[in-house]
Amino acid sequence: MGNGQSTPLHVSVDQPKVEVGGVNILPAIAAVMRILPDSTRINMLAKQSAPKVEKPADWYDWFGETPYEIGEVVEGKVWRVKYSIENIFAFGPEEERKMMGLDFENKASAEKVIQAAELHGNKDLSAQVLKDLKRAAEIAQLVKEKGKTKETVETVGPFKNNMVVVKLNNGDVMLYSPVQVRDEFGFSSWIESIGPVKWIVLGSSAHTLQLPNILKRFPDASYVSSKDAWLKLQKFPEGISKDTADYEYTDPTQLRKLNKLLENEGVEFHYVDGDIASHALIAVAHKTALEVDIIYSSCAGGFMGLSEKQFWKLEEKDIDARLFKLGLASSPNSPNNALPPYRFWMMDPACAFSAMCMSSPLKHDGSSCTDMANSLRTVIKQDFDHAVGVHFDYMTGDDFRKSIDMNWGWLDGNSLLTIN
Repeated sequence: MGNGQSTPLHVSVDQPKVEVGGVNILPAIAAVMRILPDSTRINMLAKQSAPKVEKPADWYDWFGETPYEIGEVVEGKVWRVKYSIENIFAFGPEEERKMMGLDFENKASAEKVIQAAELHGNKDLSAQVLKDLKRAAEIAQLVKEKGKTKETVETVGPFKNNMVVVKLNNGDVMLYSPVQVRDEFGFSSWIESIGPVKWIVLGSSAHTLQLPNILKRFPDASYVSSKDAWLKLQKFPEGISKDTADYEYTDPTQLRKLNKLLENEGVEFHYVDGDIASHALIAVAHKTALEVDIIYSSCAGGFMGLSEKQFWKLEEKDIDARLFKLGLASSPNSPNNALPPYRFWMMDPACAFSAMCMSSPLKHDGSSCTDMANSLRTVIKQDFDHAVGVHFDYMTGDDFRKSIDMNWGWLDGNSLLTIN
């Protein structure tokens, strides 16, 4: 599969780089990946991105504090559990952060943040980001000097994700995008009080770090996963107890079987076909949409876990989200003022970055964009009043629909809100 055989993305975006000695070697890496046998490429990528430890250290491991914050979404039926772990990105490979544009201590990345802030025309924001960038550089230097220590983990601050807990109509419990279930702080007892955990749902192929621990905790649950996510889990160094997921939702036949089985339990699943970056699975449970890795910017002006009000409050604790939004997900750095460039790279068959896919490559003619657009239109027309995400806490159903369109309406050039 060569670049000459692929249709470039219809959206213009700066291309990714991995520089060695001033030379971008990413196209060469991609060329090698494209000529490897599928089995070799898949095995290599799965091993590279597999969980390396049973679980990342959370806020209890480091500081003896509860890592959980529980919020009820639908009374007696749906809960959001915000979970704090060490910031895996701050302590990750420097080359990866640089390629993604997350190295805000770097001059080029810092200039992008400043430029985006200036476009807002708000002097307070422009002044704050200068402080943010100075602080980001200080933190990066501290991490470089001391590595991962109690001091640096606390200074960087936690990385937070939501797990969604759903009580099915028959009384069983489903965990969507699960996190570690600890006995401390009465957390496991709280889940047990809702009902027995019978379903574990991986809503994205990118969220697998907690799964080795979850598999130990709930060995008898039914697991719902993408093909790529389970390929990564199979490469966990200590091994896992299940060779395959019980339901592989990227297989249309298995997805239909799963939905038929649970049609009376208040939940239905919708795979976002064409999304090779995360293989997102959106669930609708008790008229609540459950989402991961689809919504970045909110139609209401917020970003990820920050509401518009929180974004403009300009608090120091929100430095990571603010720099990410301005540096990657705002004009002129984002083609649509909503998504970071890497989400466009992954939809571009001619981009070197998209060659890093595992088992579900993009279609050469670019029609994966059309597939994804139509899948999201199917999601939008479902019957839900609320939405909760792994990276955001709550939206009304209408705001969720509008936010999907805001982030992904570029896919086929037509609004996703137009239901065919």
